[in-house]
Amino acid sequence: MSHFPTGVTVVTSGSGERAEGMTANAVISVSLVPLLFLVSVHVDARLNARIREERSFAVNLLSDDQEGLSRLFSSPERSSGLSAVNSLGGGYGKVGAPLAGGAIAAIECEVREVYPAGDHTLFLGAVVEIQTGDTRKGPLVYHEGGYPTLKADGRPEATGAFMDSTRGFDVRTSRIRDRRR
Repeated sequence: MSHFPTGVTVVTSGSGERAEGMTANAVISVSLVPLLFLVSVHVDARLNARIREERSFAVNLLSDDQEGLSRLFSSPERSSGLSAVNSLGGGYGKVGAPLAGGAIAAIECEVREVYPAGDHTLFLGAVVEIQTGDTRKGPLVYHEGGYPTLKADGRPEATGAFMDSTRGFDVRTSRIRDRRR
């Protein structure tokens, strides 16, 4: 999986001296109706116990200038409690979990289901609040043990055509992209 680039988040739960946070990339948007989000947390992680107790969590989508925060919360020796809250710097959200100041967004969830999954636990949360930060920033990406920088494609927009061999016609991806669902 190191060959698959992923976005980087810090998942948090609890408040005050009970606050925990952990860098995670095993997060997924599950459903739009209802809005559901899933996080995968190792069974031995302090965050696992905190989410079970609090029945809520926040997923902070880190921006490309937050590599330090990612590294801090990926360390086994990472702080917890008020020290972690101060490191995150974004106060608390609607579900009471700490937020990362400067993040692209925070997705706050209340736990709906808990699923055992090998050495991890899957927490399925109903989204109760989405807070957006500076969406002009790029996302923090993790790939092959590092944090590569994404760059904007300077080429003019391509036609976006490809051949659909099954149906025998070309498809213009710009029409697909602009289509409403």
